[in-house]
Amino acid sequence: MKASCSRRGRCSVALLTALALALIPAPASGEDKGVATGAAVFYTLAEGDSDPSQLVAHLGIDGPDAFREVLLWNPQLHNIYALTPGTRLRVPGFGPRPAFPAFETDYSKWKIIASHTSRFVGSPWERVTNIIASANSVNNFFDNAAHPYIGPRDSLSLKYLLGEISTRTGYTWGKAIGFENGELIDIPAIGGGICQLPSTIFPAAAKAGLDIVERTSHAYFPYFYWGYPEGFGFDATVAPPWGPDLVIRNLYDHPVRLFARVDTKAQTLTIEVWAPPQLTPFHVEIDGPYLYAGGKYIPAADAGWVWWSARAVVSQKVWLDGGMWNRPFWSAYQQDPHW
Repeated sequence: MKASCSRRGRCSVALLTALALALIPAPASGEDKGVATGAAVFYTLAEGDSDPSQLVAHLGIDGPDAFREVLLWNPQLHNIYALTPGTRLRVPGFGPRPAFPAFETDYSKWKIIASHTSRFVGSPWERVTNIIASANSVNNFFDNAAHPYIGPRDSLSLKYLLGEISTRTGYTWGKAIGFENGELIDIPAIGGGICQLPSTIFPAAAKAGLDIVERTSHAYFPYFYWGYPEGFGFDATVAPPWGPDLVIRNLYDHPVRLFARVDTKAQTLTIEVWAPPQLTPFHVEIDGPYLYAGGKYIPAADAGWVWWSARAVVSQKVWLDGGMWNRPFWSAYQQDPHW
């Protein structure tokens, strides 16, 4: 069953999984393999190494986030979507690992580099309760000295951040999207409504120039709470324990952290991305969202109320290292079952 936010804004429960693990480096099969382990070893990218899974295989490393090791040992690499044959990379585990620059550790001196606000107007009390609980989880996570920020080249799973979704952790029963006999239906779920959080973190992270590693749209677009067109194509869902997740990666040379603000009077959720003053944000442009229909890209603002099955796309354009990555994020919505 795929759980996600309903049109009335209720989402499925929970979340869990962070990709910030230190891996044990293994010998690489690169061109200079055989050099003493005390010296740096380099590998020259071959055709197909733009695929991270092939690259780490050629480097001879593995683990749940082996690609992170490649990035940690190659701090000069920011645009991971521009890996081309002939590029030379350090092989993890040989010689001293390069260090990232120092940064201001007084968080009161950090700055906001991006933010996004979503609406939950008209949400019932139980949905608001779950949105507040999930927002508190974000702030409590980053207030913990064990993980006060997302370090350079580290990834963060929202399911891991939120942890247990239960009445014991402050959540209550709401509704999520489920399937019955192939049809979309609303189902009871503890934590229903928390998809408001990933649906706000996703656009905030994209605006900040963070790498969106994993993101899944909802089964249908929940117009009732999020409005149109501002949320169209920007939603994201999470589902425990093996369902969709929202995972973001920090490709900056300095750490970043998130802060969540809930305004119950205005009925809005805001996610801010904070960074030390030493960080210079990448130039980022968000193109869209667009409704894709009949082979044409129609600006969502001009498309009217799209309640039928539809596809939407929003693109993140990031300029860095003398180049640019253009990543489209597609959403495939089924017809809203309430219409």
